[in-house]
Amino acid sequence: MPKRRRGERDGGSTADAERRQQQRLYLVFDDWDCGYSIRKVKLPLPSKSGDRGNSERVEKRLPNPFWRYPADRQCPQYFTSAFGTKIMGMHHNDSGIVQMIDVRTRSVHLGGPQTNCPAFPIYFPVGGDKLFALDSACLELCRLPLVRRDSGSDSDSSSTDETDSESDSDSYGKWSNGKWSWRPLPVPLFFRRDVTSYAKHGQNILVSVKGEETVATFTFDMGKFVWECLGEWTLPFTGRGHFDRKLKALVGISKDPEAFGYIYACNVPSAGDIPCTAPAWKCSKEKVFSEHPADRHVSASLIYMENRCEYCLVECVWVDEDNAHQVKIKGDKADQVLLEKPEEGVGGVPQRGECGRHMYRLMTFSLKYDKKDDLRVKCGRVCYYEVPNTVSAESIRQDHVAFWL
Repeated sequence: MPKRRRGERDGGSTADAERRQQQRLYLVFDDWDCGYSIRKVKLPLPSKSGDRGNSERVEKRLPNPFWRYPADRQCPQYFTSAFGTKIMGMHHNDSGIVQMIDVRTRSVHLGGPQTNCPAFPIYFPVGGDKLFALDSACLELCRLPLVRRDSGSDSDSSSTDETDSESDSDSYGKWSNGKWSWRPLPVPLFFRRDVTSYAKHGQNILVSVKGEETVATFTFDMGKFVWECLGEWTLPFTGRGHFDRKLKALVGISKDPEAFGYIYACNVPSAGDIPCTAPAWKCSKEKVFSEHPADRHVSASLIYMENRCEYCLVECVWVDEDNAHQVKIKGDKADQVLLEKPEEGVGGVPQRGECGRHMYRLMTFSLKYDKKDDLRVKCGRVCYYEVPNTVSAESIRQDHVAFWL
C-alpha cells in the first residue's frame, strides 16, 4: 500500500499548509506620484529567549514595490483585504469600479461599483465571499458573484461561511443574480464619528461608541441583519480588535493615556443576553510600543496572524538621530503620550527637515496568561524600516494600512 503524504496523514490539506507558509505582510504607502505602492515584507522571527528586542535597533531596507495602485493619495483608509488573498481599493473614481489585487496570483480583478462613496469606512471581511463596510450613516454588504443553485442541488446555495443563515442565503439569491453587488443594510444606531473600538466574532460585529450623549456597545447580527445595543459600556481597546482563539478573547491596543501602548484582552460579550454586563478584561504587563529613548510614537496598527496565533505591531515612530544610539531605558519611567494631529505643520507629528526621520517599527509577538493569570507579551522581535520621504504627512498620521495575506 502506498504511503500517504504528510498532509493526508494529518487529516489536513497540503495545499492549505503551503498557502499558510506563503503568507506575508503587505504594507501600503502613498509614496508614488500617481498613488500607492504595496510592499511585501518579511517579518522578524520570534526570539527563543523571550527578549522583546528593544535594546537593539535592527534596520532593514524596505523592499521594492510589489504592486503600484493608481488612486488619490492621502486616503489609505480606503484599502481593505477581502475575498481570500485580495487587496481592494475603494477610492473614488469616475466608473465606480472596485479594483482588487490578488497577491497570490499577481492579477487584477474588477468588482461592481459601490452604491456610496466612502468617507471614513471600517471594513469587516468575512470568510472568502463577504465584505461588510460600515461608514457614515450606512452599512453595506458586498458579496462574490455567486449564482444561486436550485433547492434540489446537493451543493450549498452560496457559501458555507459561518455567518450564513437560511434567510441570508435566500435573500442573497434574489439580489445577486451572479453579478457583483453592494447591498444596503440597516442603518447603524450611532454616529460613525463616535466609534472608538470594533471587532468581529462569529456571526456578530461589535462596535463601541463614545459620544456626547451615548456611551455604549452595539452588535450587528450578520445573518439576521439586525442591530442591537449590548449595554452602556465600551470595549477597553482602541480601534480594531481581533479574536484570539488561543486566549478566547478579543485583543487590541490601548491608546488611552493611562494604558498607552499596552495590550488589552477582554472576554467576548454575550450577544445572546441583551442587555449584558461589560466583559472582564486584562491589561498586559508589558508595553508593546517602543520605549527606546530615540523613538517618538506617531501611529500604530495591530495585525493578527491567525494561522500562527501571533501578532505584528506596525508602529510609526519619529527617530531622533541625536539619541538613536542610546541604550534602552530600563523600567517604565516615562510613558509616551498620544500625539494630537498637528495644526498647520506645528507640533504633533515631527516635520521633515528636523534632525530625525520617520521609521516603521515592526514587532512580532504572542500573548499568553502566566501562572498568576496575568496577560504577558511573549517572544517579541523588532526590526525597523525607513519610511520613504515621498509618503504624505497625512498618511503617516493615520494608523498604517497593513495586511497579512
